[in-house]
Amino acid sequence: MRKSIVSIASLAITLMAVGTATTSAKAKSTTKTTTSTSSKKSSTTDKSKAKPEVKPAQIVQTYDIDQPLPYHLKAGYVYTSSTLQKQLGNVKTLGTTTWYVTGAAKIDRSSQGSGYSKFYQVKSGNGSQTGWVWNGNLQPISEGTFNIAMKNSDYFNKQNIITMGDSITRGYDGYETLDGLGYPNWLARYLNTNVTNVGYNGAFLVSTEDNQTTGDLTTTVDSTNFKNYGVATIAYGTNDYGHTDSTLDAIQDTLAQNIQKMQSENKNLIIYGILPLTRYDKYGANSDEVIAQGGYSINQLRDAEAEVYKRYNIPYLDWRSVDPNLITDSNHESRLWDERLHPSAKTYQLMGRDISKFMIDNFPKDRIPKKTTTKKTSSTSKKTTNKKTATKSSATKTANVAKSAKK
Repeated sequence: MRKSIVSIASLAITLMAVGTATTSAKAKSTTKTTTSTSSKKSSTTDKSKAKPEVKPAQIVQTYDIDQPLPYHLKAGYVYTSSTLQKQLGNVKTLGTTTWYVTGAAKIDRSSQGSGYSKFYQVKSGNGSQTGWVWNGNLQPISEGTFNIAMKNSDYFNKQNIITMGDSITRGYDGYETLDGLGYPNWLARYLNTNVTNVGYNGAFLVSTEDNQTTGDLTTTVDSTNFKNYGVATIAYGTNDYGHTDSTLDAIQDTLAQNIQKMQSENKNLIIYGILPLTRYDKYGANSDEVIAQGGYSINQLRDAEAEVYKRYNIPYLDWRSVDPNLITDSNHESRLWDERLHPSAKTYQLMGRDISKFMIDNFPKDRIPKKTTTKKTSSTSKKTTNKKTATKSSATKTANVAKSAKK
C-alpha cells in the first residue's frame, strides 16, 4: 500500500516537471518568433529610410544638333528627364536599343554631388522612349559591341560582304558623308558579319568619256578579288538616270558583263541586286515617271536592271514592292536629308533593316547552314540509358523476390 502511494507521488512530480518544460519551450518559441518578426519590421523600416532623396540637376546651357544621329548605350544609365532624378533603364535593359541624339545640354549636377557634365537628349529608334544620357556613355553604332542581329543572321557567318554602289551606298546625306552610318554599317549589325563598303559618291553603272569615276561598276569589279567575299550587293543607276545619256541597252549590257565576271571569279559568290530609290529632282517632283536625258524614267531603269538580274537568277530588291512607304511624296522631305535624293541617318537604318531582311529571306536554300543536333542526340541517348537502367533494376528486384520466396 505504501509502495503504491510513493509511486503515485513520483508520477505526479514527473508529470509536473514535463508540463513545466513544455510551457518553457513554448515560451522560448514565442519569444523567438516575436523577436524575428520585430527584427524583420525593423529591417524593412531601415531600408525605406535608407533611400536618400535625389535633388534635381539643372540645365545651364543648350547646344544645337544638326540631324539626329544613331548611337547605342555602352555603359551607365538613361534618365527620364534633364533633372536626372529617375532612371529609365541601364546598359543591361537598354543595351540593344538604337538611340538618336535630338538635343544636347550642359547640366549642373552640384546638387547631386557632381560638377558640370554634357548630356544628350535621346529618342529610341522606334520613337517610343525618350531620355537623357551622359555623352560619355553613348557610342556610334559603328563602334563597340552592339548586337542587334536578326533571326537567321547566322546564314552569313564567315560570309564577308562587299557593297558596291554610288553615294547612297557610301552613306552620303546630300551635304556630307556619314562615315560608319550608311546602310552597309547596319547590314554588318543586323547580319552580324563583316561588311566592306566600296560605295563611291557620284559613281555610274556605265562609264562614259564625260561621266566616269573610280567607283563606277566596271572599275570596281575589275579592281576587286571576289574570292575574298561570300556575298556582294550591286546598287547603281540613279546617277546614270540623272546625269548621262547612257541608254537602257548600255546599262543592261554593262550590268550583265560585270555579273558574269564576278561569277567567273567566284562560282560560290552570292549576289543581290538593289534597284534605285525614287528621286525628287525638279521642284520636289517625283521622277518615277519622268523621262530624263537618256530617254527613260526611273521606273523604266528599274525594270531594265530587274530583267538582267532575272536572267542570271539573282534576287533583286525593288523598293516599290519591298517597302513602298520608305520614300513617298508625303515623307520625302524628312526621309531624304537633302529633300531630293540622299537619305537621312534614320532612313539609312530603315534601308539597312529592309535590305538585311531581304537578304535573309532570299538566301540560297541549298546554302542554308544545317542546324546541329548534337545536344538533342545526347539527350535522347541519356533517356535510353535511363530506361535500360530502370529495366535492369526492375529485373533485379523480381529476381530477389523469387529468391526470397524459395528460401
